[in-house]
Amino acid sequence: MSQALWHINASQSELREVEFTQRNSTKDLLLSRYSLISLGTERTVASGCCDNRFLGEMSVPYMEGCFELPVKYGYSLIGAKAAEPAQFFHLMHPHQSQCLVDEKALTPIPKKLPVDRACLISNMETVINAIWDARLSENSRVLILGFGAIGSLLATTLKLQYDLEFEVWDLDDWKQMKIQAMGLKLWNNKGNFDCVFHTTASQQGLQQAIDVCGIEGKVVELSWYGNKKIQLNLGDSFHYGRKSIISSQVSLIPGHMQAEYDYAKRKSLAIKYLIHPTYDELISHKIPFSDSPQFFKKLRKSATGPGLNWLIDYHS
Repeated sequence: MSQALWHINASQSELREVEFTQRNSTKDLLLSRYSLISLGTERTVASGCCDNRFLGEMSVPYMEGCFELPVKYGYSLIGAKAAEPAQFFHLMHPHQSQCLVDEKALTPIPKKLPVDRACLISNMETVINAIWDARLSENSRVLILGFGAIGSLLATTLKLQYDLEFEVWDLDDWKQMKIQAMGLKLWNNKGNFDCVFHTTASQQGLQQAIDVCGIEGKVVELSWYGNKKIQLNLGDSFHYGRKSIISSQVSLIPGHMQAEYDYAKRKSLAIKYLIHPTYDELISHKIPFSDSPQFFKKLRKSATGPGLNWLIDYHS
């Protein structure tokens, strides 16, 4: 029996049985092992903070329902074919214990990449896009605001793969300790950055990112606000400082990289980066699939407790 996680309304999620009424010979039955909960995006969706105006741009493969709820949502899942249990695959799919999918949707996971760490592939693609959007030089002064799932992955990648100097900040005390424990530099509250990556999905965070940019500095905005409206002060240093806000979103490869990379090549790069074992430090929790409705109840209230990345474990 297969079950899928559905967000029923803005306060309730539940597991529903999935019936495969017609087994199509062109599709594969995939047995799920792990899926990643992308906290910011999935909180927005589960809380009903996204309307159907965004359906075309923000829907994901195999999603059912709509953003005005109920909806079956999620986008980074690892599983193995029922007929080939030793080989794992990554695909974009909502949280579901068994999936009937097209072969072309599957990306094989190399044996040297642990299956739990492979859940970070989709978010790594987001990070790679943001780095491309930033067009950093080796002398760029860089700040990352927000050390959640995306911010921590971005910081780790800049350190391991690009060997760049940067600072990191988060208001949360636990995350500040984690930043320092990972050997990263905590922001000293001085401004004039060439580039600020903003990941907090908050009005205050985005305003701070703008304010600490230097002349002709840029903010790379990785947050998604859904239908939440925010207010910014653009009449101060933003205007006379000739600052820029760049929307970085994973569904399109930046124009200046399209001659070199397509989606398959970008995913291959994400897998290559994730081979490094340091990324295991970013996986803080694994929860049983049966507990996922209760987890989302807490997530809507931002009451999940300290951590960076939560995985759903389908075998526990």
